[in-house]
Amino acid sequence: MTKATLLMGSLVALLSSKAMAHYPTLDCVLLQQEVQCTAAYSDGSLAYGETVEVRSYDEELLTQLTTDKTGQIRLPQPDGEYYLMFDPGHEDPAEFDYAEF
Repeated sequence: MTKATLLMGSLVALLSSKAMAHYPTLDCVLLQQEVQCTAAYSDGSLAYGETVEVRSYDEELLTQLTTDKTGQIRLPQPDGEYYLMFDPGHEDPAEFDYAEF
C-alpha cells in the first residue's frame, strides 16, 4: 500500500465519521420555576452553540435560546402549555413537553 493510498483512506475515514448520524437528545428539569435543559447527542457529545426553541401547543414560537459551552439553556418557566425543541437539522428533533416535569 502506498503512502498516498493510506493517506487517502485515512482522509475518507475521517470525513465519513462526520456523516455518522447521532440523534439529538434534550433533558430538562424544573428547579424553582426555572427550566434548565441540556442538549446533546446520542453519542454523549454536548450540543453547544445550538438553538433550542420554546413553542406553544399552537406552534407559536415563544422564544429561542442558544446553548452554552456545556450544552445548557436556562429560562423562567413559561406560562401555559409549551414544549422545547432541539432540531440540529438531521434526523428527528428532540422535544421535551412541560407535562413531563
